[in-house]
Amino acid sequence: MIGMMYLVLTAMLALNVSTEVLKSFITVNDAMEKTNKDYTERNEGLYAVFQRAYAANEAKVADQWNKAQQVRTRTAELYDFIQQTKYELIAKTEGVSIEEAKTLHPNDFSKQDNYDIPTNFFMGSEILKDGRAYVLHDKIDEYVSFLQNILGNDTSKVSLKALDVNEDYRDASGTPLSWEAFNFSHTIIVADLALLNRLQTTIRNTESDVVSQLYSSVSEDDFKFDTISARVVPTTSNIVVGTDFEADIFVAAFDSRSKITATINGEKYEGESGSIRYRIPATSAGEKVLRGTIDVPGTFGVKSYPFEYTYHVNQPIATVSADAMNVFYLGIKNPVSAMAAGVADKDIRVTISEGTLEKTGPGQYTALVKNVNVDKTKTVEIKVYARNGQGEKLMGSKQFRLKRVPDPVASIHGKESGLKEIRKNELLVAGGLDVEMKDFDFDVPDLKIVSFKVRLAQNGSLSSSMPSKGDKFSSEIVQMLQQSRRGNLVMFSDIVAQMPDGPRTLGDFTVSIE
Repeated sequence: MIGMMYLVLTAMLALNVSTEVLKSFITVNDAMEKTNKDYTERNEGLYAVFQRAYAANEAKVADQWNKAQQVRTRTAELYDFIQQTKYELIAKTEGVSIEEAKTLHPNDFSKQDNYDIPTNFFMGSEILKDGRAYVLHDKIDEYVSFLQNILGNDTSKVSLKALDVNEDYRDASGTPLSWEAFNFSHTIIVADLALLNRLQTTIRNTESDVVSQLYSSVSEDDFKFDTISARVVPTTSNIVVGTDFEADIFVAAFDSRSKITATINGEKYEGESGSIRYRIPATSAGEKVLRGTIDVPGTFGVKSYPFEYTYHVNQPIATVSADAMNVFYLGIKNPVSAMAAGVADKDIRVTISEGTLEKTGPGQYTALVKNVNVDKTKTVEIKVYARNGQGEKLMGSKQFRLKRVPDPVASIHGKESGLKEIRKNELLVAGGLDVEMKDFDFDVPDLKIVSFKVRLAQNGSLSSSMPSKGDKFSSEIVQMLQQSRRGNLVMFSDIVAQMPDGPRTLGDFTVSIE
């Protein structure tokens, strides 16, 4: 997602360098900084698991463990080089020392939109090609070659395409570009930092994929784990009356071929594949305690591992709410939220008494009601059902008032109801009527003026009414308006707008020629 945001912002950068674009780059940059930190910690955890496997069976794991250590070192070198590049870029662009550059946040930059300094830093001389981008290109290319050599026959199992710097790059017109020019030519510092952070993210992801592949190539059946603990994993810890509590109870890191047994709340159970599927009806609300022991057969007999788990049983509760207000408007899509406590979204069915519902996301819908007489059908009802193994259960419902969309407002050059003054040239330039919804929270599709009439009052006389189809002045109306003078009145009447429930006649209004 963050990578997609970077691509969108880069495209926007080609159009302008607005404050919003700069702020968005900074937001993406901050998110990538956090992601890189998380990925670094995740990879350290992977190395820790690998090291435990090495300690358990050194002869078996040594070859792959040594390769993993090489990957760790080379990845750190490239990652740190990019980190140092960021500091040098900041120092050169902002005119500060490296140490001060390490403390600056992009919000503090005085040259956020400067193209020249970053471009010179990365591209250097066009003849010598001595910019930092060329050095970075070579280091990434060498890193990919190193990983290919490490993986050997397993290269096909890990994609290194994200780090390919030798692809065919072209600009918007199709002109070939080098990787360096495609990424760093005529770019601002905040965009460069986001790209460098994105590269670091890709490097950490690639490191994880390669080390995981090295680890998976070692048979885990030979490992001996020194820690065994009981685990209870429920499908949910909050359930409702009338449904079941369901959980997987197993021994972590234990051989799935083990035939375990368990005593749960005084009852005996036998498991399959190293785990026990436990189910009990939820007949009353409140806090429930699940406790017992898991009995594991071993070389020296059966060993028991105690466990205790607390879960809650709730009364059925459903929540239905309109996202904008407690009414549904006829003919337009009304956003509405519907969910039930303790029930997964995939197990919920939502109905509407009139119209249709379209699911737009987890717990999110749009309600569309049309071809209904609001004078007779004044409300619609949303119902929420929960599906389970025994069928469906009504969790709750809510009614919403049904209303017609309010009248839009017609105007010309910003002048609307009442007598307003307007210059003759403004009237002619406008060329017709505008229409909009005032103080309305919903989007009204296909809203437009379909017809209106115009009369001109001048010298004590009133012209005949001239009709116009659509929202533009007819040629006859334009000719009449060209003959108007200061103090003349232009009267708009019989204004008809297209609305979701059909044509709607709007209020008349008059403008005076200044």
